[in-house]
Amino acid sequence: MPAVTRKIAATTLALILTASLALAADLDFPYGNVRLTVPPAENPFPGLGNYYSTLDKGMKSALWNPASLGKLKLSEAFVGLATATGSYNIDQTFKLKEMSGSFEVGAGSGQDSKMNYALFFRYPGQIGGGIATKEVEVKSHLNYATTVSGNNFSAAQRVNDWLTVGFASYNPVGAGLDLAGSFPLTGRMAMNMYNTDMGDLRINSAGHLLYQFAPGITYESGPVWSGFLSQEVTLPVINISELRNDLAIQSPYIGTIAARHGNLYAGLNLLPIAATAVIDNDVRSVVSADTADQSFYAPNFDPTNQADLIDWTTNAGRYGTSSGYNGKVIDVPQGELIANAKYRGYYSGSAARFDLGLMYDFSEWFTAGVVMENIGGAALEMKGSGLASYLSYRDFNTQEAQNLFEPGSSGSWQLLSDRWITTYEAGGQPMYLEPVKNYPLPKRFRCGFALKRPFLIAVDLETNQTAITIPGSVEAKNITVSNLNFLRIGTETQVFVLPWWLRGGTTLALKPTVTGLQPKEQENIDKAFKFGALPLKLDLGMTINFWSYLFDSSFGVSALPLVSLLQVDTTNLDLTKMAYCNVGLTKDAWQVNYLLQADPLATAAAYSEKPAPAVGDKSFESSDLKFIQTLAVTYRF
Repeated sequence: MPAVTRKIAATTLALILTASLALAADLDFPYGNVRLTVPPAENPFPGLGNYYSTLDKGMKSALWNPASLGKLKLSEAFVGLATATGSYNIDQTFKLKEMSGSFEVGAGSGQDSKMNYALFFRYPGQIGGGIATKEVEVKSHLNYATTVSGNNFSAAQRVNDWLTVGFASYNPVGAGLDLAGSFPLTGRMAMNMYNTDMGDLRINSAGHLLYQFAPGITYESGPVWSGFLSQEVTLPVINISELRNDLAIQSPYIGTIAARHGNLYAGLNLLPIAATAVIDNDVRSVVSADTADQSFYAPNFDPTNQADLIDWTTNAGRYGTSSGYNGKVIDVPQGELIANAKYRGYYSGSAARFDLGLMYDFSEWFTAGVVMENIGGAALEMKGSGLASYLSYRDFNTQEAQNLFEPGSSGSWQLLSDRWITTYEAGGQPMYLEPVKNYPLPKRFRCGFALKRPFLIAVDLETNQTAITIPGSVEAKNITVSNLNFLRIGTETQVFVLPWWLRGGTTLALKPTVTGLQPKEQENIDKAFKFGALPLKLDLGMTINFWSYLFDSSFGVSALPLVSLLQVDTTNLDLTKMAYCNVGLTKDAWQVNYLLQADPLATAAAYSEKPAPAVGDKSFESSDLKFIQTLAVTYRF
């Protein structure tokens, strides 16, 4: 009698394990922690926006043009203190659809029987008999917190009339994801024996057993025992998952030196960058310790004894009841590990970024500037150590399954053998961890001008020479974004002769080149850039002079943080500023600024935590917004 093939058996168990990994990769566990660590934000030109190659603000503008530091009139010191939004607990309920399918068993006449299987996300006591699946509800428990990594500090010193040096500290950007818990996964195989051809033994559509004793000699019974016609085996598994992942990118300081020669200013930035990533994911599948051994039944007659065969096929007390069958014990490995998936390793890397900038004053009211950011094309080369990524599971023991339904046989079947199979993919998705991961840092070129009379207008064009690659799935291609260019425009004007100045700024993204998109996705890109540019940032602000007290206020919205994250640009001053407002007060040598920026992740977490009203659905209110607050003080001397 031919057996269930090894490939089909292994695939069935792999489906069980793949379901476990899918849960580990895509769904919240019963308990989890998500952390985002950000540095204090800055807003040097409230209402105007940042990254103009021709505007100077001491060390605060050194990132967008190091030459601007050469225009420093007084030495300065700056400190920024930030507070985060706290932590929030989220209880979320979602639905998960159980899986089922079948494969053919038997051979000979095309009337093979189907072995049906089902994967339940429930304990056996909650399932009952059969393989009917359903959608089950899963409740996850998640804690989210945004924290601030530290305080910013900067200082700049005029060494003499032509040389200025500066230093600024920057705190790390980090993220952490921890998920842990256990959940049930019950595998069940069910055998329907109707219309089964197993060589000498056949079961017809009426449930009669036909056995060919010799060529031309076949004996047929009446309707056989229902416990033989429909059989099933259940394997309850507990999946224990422990997922810990942490990422930190540090730019501990920026050193700037700027020099002046007449109306020409030149500057150089040095930014060391280091990154670490800890990946520690482990999923273990263990058979429940209280699982009882299973049984399959075979007809109890001697296939070599014609008299015994005739008696069995003609005696309803044998073919029609359980007494005419042998129970073959299926040995289930109670409490034993049957599968293990690991995805772990440690990555670290460092790089040094150099920026070169030039500014030239053609007159008191017209300035031009050029910046070459990351002139060496530095990249973070993350080298891995302790790497392990695999899925290992115990193979089905198909050797003994060949005699499972053979008449007259007895004994036991060890369902899972002691042989382990190791693979390096799950659900078609490779689990490979590269020994080295390379992340190019953004390489940019900026040029612009500033016209200061009759009012200020600053215009900059930024070209990105480093393409953005967004990894696709197994089926989809990687998406590559190149020719990513930005046009920045900022203006400031005085309202008549009043001590009142209005400012505004915007950043336009020019249409990039995007490859790897589906036709519908490309159509959406074309619609978004139908005018050739798409606004990604808007700033508005004003300054009022109250008897030598300068009062500043501004607000802005920006989508540029999403671009910065895709570019691995963690030194960007706009990294966390998606929606923000600013108030400031300047008096003589002192300047105090208060920056309030929305925290979208904390806001979403707080809203999820918000209880629903007794009647109706909950609605979003302004009080649900959560903010990161930064207080900054600058002293010039």
